[in-house]
Amino acid sequence: MGGHLLAGEFARRTRLSAKALRLYAEQGLLVPARVDAVTGYRWYAAAQVGRARLIALLRRAGMPLARVRDVVDLPAAQRRAAVARWWAGVEDDVRDRRTLVALLTRGDEEDADVHEVELRDVPEQKLLTREARLTVEELDGFIRDAAAEIDGHLARSGATPAGRLRVVYHGTVTEDGDGPVEVARPFSGSVEPAGELRIRLQRAGREAVTCLSRRQAEFPGILGAYDAVGAWVDAQGLTRAGSPAEVYLTDRDDDPDAPHVEVTWPVG
Repeated sequence: MGGHLLAGEFARRTRLSAKALRLYAEQGLLVPARVDAVTGYRWYAAAQVGRARLIALLRRAGMPLARVRDVVDLPAAQRRAAVARWWAGVEDDVRDRRTLVALLTRGDEEDADVHEVELRDVPEQKLLTREARLTVEELDGFIRDAAAEIDGHLARSGATPAGRLRVVYHGTVTEDGDGPVEVARPFSGSVEPAGELRIRLQRAGREAVTCLSRRQAEFPGILGAYDAVGAWVDAQGLTRAGSPAEVYLTDRDDDPDAPHVEVTWPVG
């Protein structure tokens, strides 16, 4: 047939196996242009070679079929951006797994990070906050979006940020636990609540605090900081008087060994 290739020749041109071609046909990703009703021979259009090679490249890169389906028909520029976003997620996942493997393979003789804890006074502050119940998969996106929403509302209101971004964990956040989590920014000036943004007054008090670099703050290492702060509070004969929080000092992309985040716990 003019302009058409039998499945075997099509497979050779695209470096796809017969099994892969059948799977992609069943998934609707790469459907033969014609199937002979008598012989069952499958014919592909020559114009499908480019699409088949693209699917093959995406699969060899490790992209799941469901994601390939979303990406393959996008215009070239949008497809490149979608692939870049997917790969950034893969690298984040590999980084997290590398940290876990390092923890699991570390010998008993290798000391964990030592966290120095101190007590500090916290002034009375007005906070603009947003709170949500969510699981760990949604946490990073929520913090990022809530911080942008809070800072944008402060700017539009003519108010001034008066301190570091604070993420308060009022409950456990895991694959099963859903918090709640509160993102908060101290501010000065006048602001009205809007949408899901609320204003809360933080009373003056004291909190135990330890500072971590970005490297130390990678999960699950940050859990050791919470343990250290809690143990220090108990050892000092103090009481845990509220929910623990993380106070962000720098962006994630800064020097991995520079001070990045504080883990704090209010005490009474």
